[in-house]
Amino acid sequence: MTDAQFDLLMTGDTAPGVDRNIAVSKLATLFKRPVEQVDKLLCGKPSRVRKNLNQAELERYQNAFESIGVITKAVASAQAADVPQIDKTPATLNLCPNGTPVLSEDERYRPAVAAPDTDHLSVADSGENLSSNDSIPVPAPDTDHISVAPVGSTILPPAPKENPPQKSLSHLSLCGPGTPLLDKKPEPNYRVPNTEHLSLQ
Repeated sequence: MTDAQFDLLMTGDTAPGVDRNIAVSKLATLFKRPVEQVDKLLCGKPSRVRKNLNQAELERYQNAFESIGVITKAVASAQAADVPQIDKTPATLNLCPNGTPVLSEDERYRPAVAAPDTDHLSVADSGENLSSNDSIPVPAPDTDHISVAPVGSTILPPAPKENPPQKSLSHLSLCGPGTPLLDKKPEPNYRVPNTEHLSLQ
């Protein structure tokens, strides 16, 4: 860890693309000072914010100023003796906690909501037909090829009669009464078990 000490300077300029008025407002909130007192700090002239900062403190302050679009510069403490220091009366610089709103509700940008143009619109009376009477006429369908059949006429032609296929039974025959329909099962051959070695107690 290095023991080098640094002074933090504000260059008096804002980062490219940052609106100066917004940066002044955020800087006033950061310093807890009126905007009129902080405005002169962003006039292009360097001012010393803090002195004798270690590396960790320097990075903390630089990140805070970078987040609001203010350009800072770090120099060794011995090299910043001639740079005017910001008047810290009555208190030194304090950073707001994370999440603190930088802008007040009055300072927040709210784009104007344009009302829709309704000059060309009108309200019709209840029950009024909203469709135009100049609609394109639809031609009547051609029905010259269509005729009306007398009452009771068959609309569909009769279905053709189909002769059912003849079934041949010549390969079939009837068995006589008592004819077994299943093959004869073989007689089971049961073997009598040998009980000569057994005795009753």
